[in-house]
Amino acid sequence: MDFRAEPSNGEMTIEEILRGLDVKKVKGPLDKEIKGIAYDSRVVKDGCLFVAVRGFSKDGHTYIKDAVNRGAVGVVAEKTLEVQNDITFIEVCDSRKALSFLSAVFYEEPSKELSLVGITGTNGKTTTSYIIRSILKAWGKKVGLLGTINYVIDKKVLKASNTTPESLDLQGYLREMVDAGVEYALLEVSSHALSLRRVENCTFKVAVFTNFSQDHLDFHGTMEEYFRAKTGLFGYLGKDDFAVLNRDDPMVRSLAEDLDCNLITCGLQEGTTLRAGNISGMHNAGVRGRLTFDIHTPGGTLAMDSGLIGRNNVYNILMSVGVAYALGVSTDAIVKGVSEARPVEGRFEKIDEGQEFLSIIDYAHTEDALQNLIKDARLITKGDIITVFGCGGDRDRTKRPEMGSVATELSDFVIITTDNPRTERPEDIIRGIVEGTRKNNFSVQPDRARAITEAVSMAKRGDTVLIAGKGHEDYQEIDGIRHPFSDKEVVIKAIKNAKKKGFKGPRGQGAKG
Repeated sequence: MDFRAEPSNGEMTIEEILRGLDVKKVKGPLDKEIKGIAYDSRVVKDGCLFVAVRGFSKDGHTYIKDAVNRGAVGVVAEKTLEVQNDITFIEVCDSRKALSFLSAVFYEEPSKELSLVGITGTNGKTTTSYIIRSILKAWGKKVGLLGTINYVIDKKVLKASNTTPESLDLQGYLREMVDAGVEYALLEVSSHALSLRRVENCTFKVAVFTNFSQDHLDFHGTMEEYFRAKTGLFGYLGKDDFAVLNRDDPMVRSLAEDLDCNLITCGLQEGTTLRAGNISGMHNAGVRGRLTFDIHTPGGTLAMDSGLIGRNNVYNILMSVGVAYALGVSTDAIVKGVSEARPVEGRFEKIDEGQEFLSIIDYAHTEDALQNLIKDARLITKGDIITVFGCGGDRDRTKRPEMGSVATELSDFVIITTDNPRTERPEDIIRGIVEGTRKNNFSVQPDRARAITEAVSMAKRGDTVLIAGKGHEDYQEIDGIRHPFSDKEVVIKAIKNAKKKGFKGPRGQGAKG
């Protein structure tokens, strides 16, 4: 998005938008009207305020002159540069912090007009947000959602560019929600977004922490820094707001001691606010099974019935019900919303083309997520588990052998392939995975489509084919170029072809090297 033609109130001057912002130096006139904000010089228009931010590969400060040439009337940056005399230059200590502040002011702080729910955690954010949305819709409310797969504004659906939008885009979407009559907004909050100040100046009513395990160490460096980034979400809560925590996760549980707000804990163990019990449907649920369990609450017991199978979805449902309790949702709407929640694209998504084995696509791309995926699949599988997965390039290399270990230890057979190699050589990524393999029960097939096809061809009645890592993604990024690619399309085609041929291929044997 990055640029809106007008602020919500129709007009705003540089002086007005700067009120409350910590600035080091201002040079130039302050009475100019601001018609928009941009952090990408390519979308600057006449009357725009350009904010120069430092990105992963590019520095916005190098594009200041380009922004001015395109019509920017003002520039916000971390260092003062020589520009035209009639251009207002605002020097700040932190451009990202300034962008977040200015964006909220520009759109008149829309989060204050919404019941905003922030959801963080290593895994489960997307599914949890969609279950909450289903519950709120069952309650008769208009809902907005910003997450990994889509940006949803009531009935309007846009494809997501980031899990959490940049602060300017985020505030714009929230304003659009308010203008559309949305009452509740659900926001997946990534650790990157928290570190990069994208959600600063947002007013949250509820914050959720689903779980915590290794990921994004290429960005955060250490698990301690990664956890610190995640917990930053709860710093935006006031005493009257709510934190919903997975009490069964020791790292998440430890956060409770430091919170000064209302607390709702969820889990399978005694001592939680909301506890799941009497769970069934996780074993031998097959292609069309359902998950049922009870949630014991301070006010009684709720009977859950869901088409979202697997142990992970017990937790996702629990966290969603925790949010519903915080928001005061009726019990009837909770039960109805959980029952009507559909499987999320690429999240333990079962592919049913009439085959005699299970085929599941999942976004699992961490050791913990892959481990939970295979364990959940084992509960509903009578035969063998055949796992297809790879690891992304230009990302945390330390998890590659760990994922290789988990996959070969818990699966009956594994096909190691590519994910999104990005700028790395696929064979280097695969070598890192193979180094961690625990058993000689794997083969290597760098071509992901062929790997999926091979897995399908060797599946027997009662087996499960797991395709992990990319989930909903409709591309494969190779050498910086995104090529059209869908795990779902490939597996459907492979199943149809295998049914026509009617044969089961032999299982190869892997070798380290």
